Amino acid sequence: MHEADILAAVRKSRFRFLPSIAEAYGVTDVALRAAFKRPQLGAERAFSKALNIPLHVLWPDRWSASGERLVRRGRARIKSRAA
Repeated sequence: MHEADILAAVRKSRFRFLPSIAEAYGVTDVALRAAFKRPQLGAERAFSKALNIPLHVLWPDRWSASGERLVRRGRARIKSRAA
């Protein structure tokens, strides 16, 4: 989803503001804002729980539909080779 779509969903939710989500889920609002630009595991999960939207819908480039994380610290996950 686009950042504007996520922010609109936040405003329509019972939380209404990012600091409310931050307080409820134990992350900082700075981490929530950073999640729009780069991977932030805790913030991504907080958004998902607060908005009741699966992670792979919020960030399809970061999460698979099976719940597997596709990126780590901004880099694509490298598949390990069988030895």
